[in-house]
Amino acid sequence: MTPTYVFVHGSGTSSASWQATQREMALRGHRTVAVNLPGRGAGFSLAYHTQDLATFAREPSAAAWITGTRTVAELVEVVRRAHVNGPVILVGHSFGGLPLTGAGNAVPGLIDRIVYIAAQCPVDRRAGDYLTRPEWAETDLLPITTSLYLGNPAEQGFIRVNWRGARGEALKAMHAAMGADLSEQEFAMLLATMQPDEIWWQDQPSWDIRAQRDTWGRIPRTYIRTLLDHSMPLTAQDTYITEGDALTPGNPWDVRSIASGHAGFLRRPAELIEILTDLAVPALH
Repeated sequence: MTPTYVFVHGSGTSSASWQATQREMALRGHRTVAVNLPGRGAGFSLAYHTQDLATFAREPSAAAWITGTRTVAELVEVVRRAHVNGPVILVGHSFGGLPLTGAGNAVPGLIDRIVYIAAQCPVDRRAGDYLTRPEWAETDLLPITTSLYLGNPAEQGFIRVNWRGARGEALKAMHAAMGADLSEQEFAMLLATMQPDEIWWQDQPSWDIRAQRDTWGRIPRTYIRTLLDHSMPLTAQDTYITEGDALTPGNPWDVRSIASGHAGFLRRPAELIEILTDLAVPALH
């Protein structure tokens, strides 16, 4: 049977980030669906577009106080509906790895393969705790993003990032961190699709989502490393792989790699698509 690929976006983006991938997959005859995580996909306001920051800072957000429980439940519902039509290959990028893991814990029997692309996959500790470990010391994006915050995430219940406020050296550094493999024009297109409001997940207990041996651990899984990544360093990606293998040594990661920055493959998906189409073959049963 033909599988359905369910794509889950990362932080600061929406389902629109998968457009180039879905277009090429469709031309190759594959069935795909890209989800908007709760509180995401609404775009942005005129105040953000015109950089009226005083007004923008006061605006409410659909991303406020979104729980991990709700996010996982909505993704599980998409998986249930897709599974009616045959095998499901669940694919997530970056922050999208957290709801991927939650869905794997909840409905392992409905997922034929789970694919992480430079994505978070906590095993031994809370998701936010990984960001303080030495493996993350080489990241270039977190300091830049923090400098663009509007308001206090812990008080407002969401993160508001003024992506369009990056200038000069900060903009160059952001380009290098997110997609050094992209041209200036390609990076500008990527930046134009970034969503300013993000879920505040670090301090919420419901976002303590860790891989479980008896559920998530049963699913065939692939980790796609992004070799040119300066947002999630390779050492951080490899930590998730090592911990996952230790959790279920009888079901180790299928590890692949692509020559991409953290978000470069979203604009240039050719290498990713070759891997995804290769993974579909075992699902044809």
